[in-house]
Amino acid sequence: MSRERFFADEHRIIDAAISLICENGYEKFSTRRLAARLGVSPMTLYNYFSNKEEIVQVTISTAYEKAFEAIQDDLRGYFERESACPLMGFVEMGRKLFAFSKQYPQMYALVFVMNFSPYRDQPSLVECYNYTFKKVFERLVDKNIEEELHRHIYLFQVLVSALVRNIYNKLGPTDEETFEINLLLAYNRLLKPFERYFAVCQGIQ
Repeated sequence: MSRERFFADEHRIIDAAISLICENGYEKFSTRRLAARLGVSPMTLYNYFSNKEEIVQVTISTAYEKAFEAIQDDLRGYFERESACPLMGFVEMGRKLFAFSKQYPQMYALVFVMNFSPYRDQPSLVECYNYTFKKVFERLVDKNIEEELHRHIYLFQVLVSALVRNIYNKLGPTDEETFEINLLLAYNRLLKPFERYFAVCQGIQ
């Protein structure tokens, strides 16, 4: 088997695994179902992966990439606008995460709720956050408050992640309007006070 054919088949397997999990959830995922979706025998899958766990781990990594590459593309467009307040980039990330949880609930559960693989181990996630931090701190006027700002950003991210997870778990209101209100409330309490350290920040009305 050629190297190109091997990787093409591997990608096809992962795409099918993502599709199955999105449709039915992780609990119903099996190599038997995956093989049936692909029209091959279950043993064929082990020419590419050692076991079911490896398939799941690679599927999770690919799901992270799909989610955060799209988010990062949107963030690049946001930061290219010179008039954009950098701190609002974290609000945009929160909105994208909420949208992802609504559009792909099964995949959101796999990568964010079930927590099979630590967030810090996902290159696409790290790259997305590093890019946002870089763009924010590039425009920071007073570098002396960088450490304090970093702590507030961390708290904001933890809070937003909890908001999205609670909505997924149907703990409280689940509509977009309420999420937006809570998202901006978190911004106003944790990040808005730092707007004065950015020349382009005009604040949120």
